[in-house]
Amino acid sequence: MFKRKLQALGFPSPETLNTADENQFRTTVVWLEDQKIRRYKIEDREPLRATNVEEWNLGFLQYLKDLDYPYTAQSRPEILDWLLGIAIQLEFNENPQSYSSSTPKVHQQSSIKTNPLDNLDFESEDFKAGVNQLANLLQVVQHPDHLVTLQGICCLIEEKFNHESIQVASKQVEPGNKVEFNKISFGMQIKAPNLSQAANILRYLFINDLRDLQTKINECLVSVQTLTANPKTDTKLGKVGF
Repeated sequence: MFKRKLQALGFPSPETLNTADENQFRTTVVWLEDQKIRRYKIEDREPLRATNVEEWNLGFLQYLKDLDYPYTAQSRPEILDWLLGIAIQLEFNENPQSYSSSTPKVHQQSSIKTNPLDNLDFESEDFKAGVNQLANLLQVVQHPDHLVTLQGICCLIEEKFNHESIQVASKQVEPGNKVEFNKISFGMQIKAPNLSQAANILRYLFINDLRDLQTKINECLVSVQTLTANPKTDTKLGKVGF
């Protein structure tokens, strides 16, 4: 809801702002004060810049009071919207030419050409935490390097969440017959029970893949035979076939 206002102010990443994230909200307030509003002197902005302390809200309420905040509402979106309005008003007073009729088109074109991923800090703690949370959600084993974990997540999404895989998963599959590996001999004599069962499962899956391959080969042969066994006859040309 704040994207266009943030773009007008030149905010680094307007597409990814989430006011429900307390850390993002606080850093956005600090950015507005440092870059646009400038209500305090630089040395007086320390209470706002200390975004990781519990007393930050006290300093923030004082900041709103010093700005003559006229409302009783304390929700984050409403307060941020008001602060953005103040910042845009100050920005316009300083440089009204930047908000001329031709400027929005320029901003719109530049926002389309700019990749929002370029504004992300891939080494920030928030980004690392997000990657780890996504890995836990998708049950992807985490690597010490979070970028490697992200690559694994991308591979999983490309494989399991493409259009074809989703269609296959949506179809009801009839359960097959239960396989009792203890009653089947795969020709391997392994004394360790756990290792023997694992080997039997792998051998069974291999045989199943071979059967699937043979089925597809048979289907190809049937298709070729259908074409070659039914030639068309053109009596005028005195030829048989295509």
